Amino acid sequence: MQTVTMEDVARAAGVSRALVSLAYRDAYGVSAETRDHILAAGKKLGYRPNRVAAQLAGKQQLTIGVFLQDLHNSLFADIHDGIRSVTDAQGKHTVLAVGKIDGSKDIEALETLLENRVDIVIAAGLTLADRDLKRYVSRLKLVSVTRVVAGADSIFSDNQLGARLATEHLISLGHRKIVFIANPPSDGHLDRRLGYETTMLEHNLVPSVVAGSYSRQETEVITRDILQVENRPTAIFAHNDQAALGVMDAAFALGLTPGKDLAVVGYDNSTASKTPSIGLTSVDVHGFELGRLAAEAAMARLDDPEANPRVENLEPTLVIRRSSSGL
Repeated sequence: MQTVTMEDVARAAGVSRALVSLAYRDAYGVSAETRDHILAAGKKLGYRPNRVAAQLAGKQQLTIGVFLQDLHNSLFADIHDGIRSVTDAQGKHTVLAVGKIDGSKDIEALETLLENRVDIVIAAGLTLADRDLKRYVSRLKLVSVTRVVAGADSIFSDNQLGARLATEHLISLGHRKIVFIANPPSDGHLDRRLGYETTMLEHNLVPSVVAGSYSRQETEVITRDILQVENRPTAIFAHNDQAALGVMDAAFALGLTPGKDLAVVGYDNSTASKTPSIGLTSVDVHGFELGRLAAEAAMARLDDPEANPRVENLEPTLVIRRSSSGL
């Protein structure tokens, strides 16, 4: 049976969706006659607004929970700025919970937000297994950022396309031995590796994937081993900018110059990658925009809890700098 949405009620009542939302929230500016008309149309259609009773009873101001995976990665700061650009403008209160770089604090952070009785959670960078995440989707309203989550609103960047852009760039420069340093494997975060492997195979090149880390320091150690072989790669594509900076650290320590002796490409287009002295080529996922769209999705979900999940895919762009081109 198809779910009845707020748009259906608006059409049946002959009013705007915004007016339906105001009527169900008993907001100022809606006459009693209009409100009764809208509620009657909704009742006839079988519309069930889960939040209506609490809101009409005078529930406190809506609160938005925000989960960020890692504050060391400026991508999440960009996403947070995008979220706040919407929540601040609408006067919404936010509660922030931060995870840990290895994902070990995801559950603790989500539980903290649940204990604070937030009305919805915007979560950026969750690495929980699908089976664990499914339990939270059933317990709270969730907007997932950077990862597609079944049954939840999901705002993300096309990671397969981003990896393709990075790999095609290196191939166009003449590189054939390109290593991809992958993120630790987890549900929902495998598309960058897949995009790299697919592009390499399409060019009749052999993919070379090395298990990596989210840590810059650990990636430096991993990269030293990659580069200290007789037939070392001429290019390394890292799963994010923190890892790419670790690659550059290792290259400098071994007397190699990124952009000259070794091409390096990262992912996220973080603040560090833009620093002129670093000049890291990186895939821009447009973090601020991801956050802004996620906050808008959260507002829409609160207005219409029964709407179908919103899934929005942003197209990444490649920003070419000195680390790959030698410019």
